[in-house]
Amino acid sequence: MRAAGVLVLLGALAACGTPPPPPARLPPAARQLESDPVRAAIRGAADAFAYPESLAGQPQQAATAVAQLEFLAVEIMAGRTSVNLSGIVGPALQAARSEVRDYLGVPESAPPQAVIDALSATPPNLSQPALFPTGAAETLRRLSAMPRLPQANTGTAVARQEMEFGPPSEFDVVRLR
Repeated sequence: MRAAGVLVLLGALAACGTPPPPPARLPPAARQLESDPVRAAIRGAADAFAYPESLAGQPQQAATAVAQLEFLAVEIMAGRTSVNLSGIVGPALQAARSEVRDYLGVPESAPPQAVIDALSATPPNLSQPALFPTGAAETLRRLSAMPRLPQANTGTAVARQEMEFGPPSEFDVVRLR
C-alpha cells in the first residue's frame, strides 16, 4: 500500500511539466443537491470512507463514493476548484484513488471519466472488462463489502477538514513542532 502512495507521489511530481487532464464531470445524482460538485464530492466521499460499514450491502452508494473520489483526484490535482486547499490534498486524494482502485481491481491506466461514468450509472455499469477486469459479480461483491481503506479515509478527511476550516496556517504548523 505504501508503495502505491510513493508511486502516486512520484507520478505527481513527474507530471509537473505536463498539461492538466481534461475536466472530469460528476453526474447530478452524485452531487447530493449541492450546486458545487467539488464540495458535494468531498462531503459524500469523506462520509463514505470514514464509515465504510454504513455502505455494507449498498453497492450503489459505495460506487457513488468511489466515483466522487475519482472526480476529486482529477479536479483537485488540476487545480480546478473554488475550494481553498493546501498542496497536500491533491496527492493524498490520488493515493486514496490508487488504494480504492487496487481494492476494486480497477487498472491504474483506466480513464477517470470512464470509471466515474460506469460507477455513477444506475445500477453501476460493471460489465466493462477494461475497467473492471475482475468481472461484474466480483466488483459488485467488493462494493457491497467495502473495508476500511486508510488512505481513502485520510485523503477525504483532510479534504473535508480543509474545505470547512481552510488549509493549515503557518501558525498551526509551527504549533505542531
